Amino acid sequence: MSNVVVLIPLYKPELDAIETFSMDQSLALLQGREVRFIGPQALDYSYYSKRYPMVAIDRFAAPAFQSILEYNRLLLSQSFYTGYIHFEFVLILQTDAILFRDELDFWCQQPFDYVGAPWPVTYELFVNAGRFEEGFGKHVKVGVGNGGLSLRRTAKCLAVLREFPVELGVFLQTGSSEDLFFSVMGSLSTNFVLPNEITASLFSMEGRPSFYFQVNGRKLPMGAHAWLKNEPNFWTLHMPTPGDNLIIRCVD
Repeated sequence: MSNVVVLIPLYKPELDAIETFSMDQSLALLQGREVRFIGPQALDYSYYSKRYPMVAIDRFAAPAFQSILEYNRLLLSQSFYTGYIHFEFVLILQTDAILFRDELDFWCQQPFDYVGAPWPVTYELFVNAGRFEEGFGKHVKVGVGNGGLSLRRTAKCLAVLREFPVELGVFLQTGSSEDLFFSVMGSLSTNFVLPNEITASLFSMEGRPSFYFQVNGRKLPMGAHAWLKNEPNFWTLHMPTPGDNLIIRCVD
């Protein structure tokens, strides 16, 4: 098996029904993998310890996980990646994501340093900090990078944080999302590999899953993020696992 750790961020004492369904499905597929919950030091983990006793818990001191802003800062910190540097890859699996198959070994064999679901509406950012200052600004368009279900090559993510310290400071100051940093600055890096949209859609989908399903050759991804919020009828029809009745009930 690939040298990968699955990290599941937590911020509340219990999961709701859809999150529980998604987590039960995903963890059943990940048996034999290194899986850990990550969350705030002060959180009551008794629900998780009882329901998922096989999953270890890594606790982080405040202010990590106190807000989306602080979560973004955590995943843009060098200390986060150095803490898992003995793993070649980190899979971020948020509780609103679900796995349909365990294809981690395949994706870890690909050349990509970061892969997440494609963004159907391309993000455009003008980078004019650090080495891109004073007439060297660059308009960057990106279409891949959703972090809710994302595979990251640990050392390369650490390296790109170190490669762009000034630009990183701007992201931290403005509260921009961590996945946008890796997508934008990764595309400007001298040594960071990202997939194109169609390839990324074979790993994960979020927005417009029916579009990506059509253009990637009608192939379902390994998993999906925020799947109930984006074309739930698509997933009701194509969910490749038991559980359609639960999906329909929750949609209704």
